[in-house]
Amino acid sequence: MKPSLPLLTALLLAPLAELHAADPKVYDITAHGAKGDGTTMNTQAIQQVVDTCHTAGGGVVSVPKGIFLTGALRLKSGVTLRVEKDAILRGSAKIADYAVETAELHWFDAPEPLNMFKDFNTQFRPALIYAEDAEQVGLEGAGVIDGQGGITSKIFPNKGDPQRRIPILIRFERCRNVKLTGLTLINPGMVTTFFVRSTDIQIERVTVRSRDSTAFGNAFVFAGSRRVSIKDCDADSKDDCITFMTFHPDWPNEDIDISGCRLTTNWCAIRIGCESFGATRRLKMRDCTFHDCQGGIKIESAGGQTHEDLSFSNIEMTKVCQPIMVLATRFAFSKHHQTRRPPIGHIRNVRFEHIKAVAGDGGIRRSKSGWEAPWKRPYSAVASGPDGHIENISFSDVDLTFPGGGTAEQASRLDVGELLEAFVYIKWAVPFDGELPASALYLRHVKGLRLKNVRLTVEKPDARAFIAGDDVQGLTLQGVIGRAPAPVPGLVKLADTKDVTEKDCRVDCGASVPVLVAPTTEELRRLAELRTRSAVLDREIQQKADQIDAEARKASPSK
Repeated sequence: MKPSLPLLTALLLAPLAELHAADPKVYDITAHGAKGDGTTMNTQAIQQVVDTCHTAGGGVVSVPKGIFLTGALRLKSGVTLRVEKDAILRGSAKIADYAVETAELHWFDAPEPLNMFKDFNTQFRPALIYAEDAEQVGLEGAGVIDGQGGITSKIFPNKGDPQRRIPILIRFERCRNVKLTGLTLINPGMVTTFFVRSTDIQIERVTVRSRDSTAFGNAFVFAGSRRVSIKDCDADSKDDCITFMTFHPDWPNEDIDISGCRLTTNWCAIRIGCESFGATRRLKMRDCTFHDCQGGIKIESAGGQTHEDLSFSNIEMTKVCQPIMVLATRFAFSKHHQTRRPPIGHIRNVRFEHIKAVAGDGGIRRSKSGWEAPWKRPYSAVASGPDGHIENISFSDVDLTFPGGGTAEQASRLDVGELLEAFVYIKWAVPFDGELPASALYLRHVKGLRLKNVRLTVEKPDARAFIAGDDVQGLTLQGVIGRAPAPVPGLVKLADTKDVTEKDCRVDCGASVPVLVAPTTEELRRLAELRTRSAVLDREIQQKADQIDAEARKASPSK
């Protein structure tokens, strides 16, 4: 028996009907009173649509063509805010319109006397778009979200606001299954997007333009977030483009995948561990380009935390002043620290593969005062403070080019100051006390370092070795080549180094020079004196920290 035509039609159309039934319901904000004339305040109308969509089980809240002015909005579970092509969702210029109650920020939440930024948790608490304890929530579309927070507009902080508040553009707090796709985000007052203790985050094809923001202007900031995907994004930011920080030891960042991104910034393209207390683990970054940045990849452990299992591959950098920085230091950024001087943190199991970087005068602009000079020194470094070691770091198929021009005096500076600072933020932020003895890569307190097929080039004559430093245990050099337009001392100059293996390494500089260069007796003497001074200074800093801890316990005996 042949099936009838109506039955065949029903069978064929059933999948389409199911697909159509699964389409989310779309709520056009103009159908509920919103006006895209650029002057009408639409906060109440848009929020009502969001609430209605949430109550009905979720769907899409659509912002059509036009300029829609709004104050703070609170997204809710099941709701996707879609800003359509030729639509602009613009934040109000009045801080009074940012009335949505937001969770405590915890940023720079250190105890006195270290909390020099104690007002940040109030100043930067407002947000234009905010979600808390929501799931299946997000933003999408081909339109623009404009925070009106550029410093040239001089809108934020509002005149007469005693708290000097500046809103974040988008903030998700303790949310799950968050999507951010397709949008262009411009002019945040503070950071552009901030994801706190959120999970299963997908960010794709998002454009950020925040170079002019009033404060910070990071493109993507994560604090205690898990299972994060960032794909095919384009960011031009004032502060670091992609930032991973942690405010509590139980809030790590974990399982992160970043690919296909184009990044440029005044500061670092990606920064891990800045102003943190907890760990960042299992991060992969690949197939990205950085240009015109102060820093490329910066990994730092300042509060005793562990960053581990990080990999960076197929990355190209141009005009990046400090392409790769891996630093373990001491600074108490969180009130959760048991001491005002936390231990040296741990950084281990980090891979840099298929990376090409040309260092240059990128990122922050030079000023007449010269305050930015320490950040404009071109180099890469892997260094820890004393009593700590950075472990198991590998460079494979890495090509780094630096300007060169180093002097003989700089070449003899193996006695670079140790990373000891625990109380003065600016001293912590500037890790080294002058020019380094390496033209390309500086090393200190490293255990287990492998360089394979690494090419190091200086463009101008340089009196320094390409690689220099001290206290490196377990160094493997295979196929490492240094290139210079004039003779150099050698490829590597290290003091107090154990278990060095070298194979197929050379220097191309128009002269026959050794691969491994021994420090002079005078350089070793100065290094020994430095360590003696550092031990004394370290004890003085620790005594100060112990005194602060004792005073804090006396003031709060219950703790």
